[in-house]
Amino acid sequence: MRMVYTSAPDELFFPARERLVRRFDRWARKHQRPVDLFVIESLLEHRWSDGDGLLGRWQPEDLEEALLDWFPRQVTLSPKEWAGATPAVGEFIDFLFDQDLADRRCADRQLLHVALDKLAAPFVDAMADQSRYGLAKFWTTRMLHEGIDLTDQAATERFITDLHAGRIAVDEDLLHQVMANHLRGEDPDRHPPLPLVAVPDDDTLRGLAAESVVVRRLRELVRWLGDGRTLTTTGRLRLADARELVALLETGDVIDPVIGDRVFKTRSSDELYELSVLVAWARAARVVRVAKGRLLPVKSAAKLLADPLALSRRAFTALFELGGAVCGAGWAESVLRWRFDDAVFAVTMALYIGPEPVAVDELRQLAYQAACDGLGFDPGSEEQERGWRQAADNDTDRLLDQLAELGAIDKDAGAVALTPLGVGLIAGHLRELGVPVPTLDQMLEETAEVVVATANGSTPETAAALMHGWCARHSATASAELRALAKRTDDPEHRRLALAYA
Repeated sequence: MRMVYTSAPDELFFPARERLVRRFDRWARKHQRPVDLFVIESLLEHRWSDGDGLLGRWQPEDLEEALLDWFPRQVTLSPKEWAGATPAVGEFIDFLFDQDLADRRCADRQLLHVALDKLAAPFVDAMADQSRYGLAKFWTTRMLHEGIDLTDQAATERFITDLHAGRIAVDEDLLHQVMANHLRGEDPDRHPPLPLVAVPDDDTLRGLAAESVVVRRLRELVRWLGDGRTLTTTGRLRLADARELVALLETGDVIDPVIGDRVFKTRSSDELYELSVLVAWARAARVVRVAKGRLLPVKSAAKLLADPLALSRRAFTALFELGGAVCGAGWAESVLRWRFDDAVFAVTMALYIGPEPVAVDELRQLAYQAACDGLGFDPGSEEQERGWRQAADNDTDRLLDQLAELGAIDKDAGAVALTPLGVGLIAGHLRELGVPVPTLDQMLEETAEVVVATANGSTPETAAALMHGWCARHSATASAELRALAKRTDDPEHRRLALAYA
């Protein structure tokens, strides 16, 4: 049996859960141990949806979280079924150890049974406490209490009508607590486990960052500033300075462009898009500042400017603030200008978790949807949708151009992939946000099945590095563990990979 379902999709997990529960049922019948299979189904769903998906790895704290939080909040059982829940979990623990399905890093069987004995009474109390319920469970339980047959649509609709009409009394304080429980369960700050990505070491990243166009331009800009440069009365670069910078920084901006036989005079540095973005980027990265009508270097940034990796990391973080500069302003502004940070996060995370390059059109859709969701925006008619989408697509392309100049992505034939520097920048940014980022070193201490499952969902390069590294770390036992996994698992891809390295 496969026992690792970290971040597995619904269509993979639920059939697997059915197979595992059927096998448990046969074991329980053989040993004449009656159990409530629904309890085990719920336990496994929690481990997959709210946990790490390691169905054979349990610690006392995992059981406590499931039985004293998730079950009271999510799982509807009748009072007569409460007392049998913890014994059913105990039987499942015995099944895991008896069938050699318990993970090597699972807690000792006896320790888990001691924990379950301690949880039995608190579990019953928690299931009886409506203030622990989630929203769906609250209303389901209320309808059952009122004698409503949940399969009778007409009866449930009458209940809802009576509720809205005020004919059914509700404890408002209790309902507020239930809503809080629901929101806690839907915590938007909770991140699903990330895939393993091979992140280069800092020395390698530092060398790559030194080649970044944006890093070079930021350093050149600060050097050019010297003690500072006077701005116009409207706070812009003077046109003469802008001309000098366009040449020095090689931004590609065209001054006094010629279209046909007509020359269009550049009247403001604001018309120089790449230079304007760079100056805004430098300010957001806090390497320059504006004071008393002058653009000045930030003296405390000297150490940062001397380290290309630190500067590239600061620049990546600052990119999230550049909606106004990257998207510009005008009569046809896009939604990305107002939720640029959401768009940047959506695009970069899609690239980080994707094992293959991502199509530009897919990134455009992700950025547009992220911005619309952030604004609660509904574009309205199909014609309005096309207009808004076109403007957003243009700004997504500008965002991708800036990421390319930072050295974070490569664009080729309508698809985008992260560079090694991009991988390092995103991994570092996620860690700053407190998001756990798995590393190869961490995975080398994992079990054979976790390693094989992780490798199976990784890029070929990452998978090879992981498998070779793990086999080298566990040279004395790796072959036997991989052969045992290949014999036990019912996942053909896991079996193939295990045998390839056994």
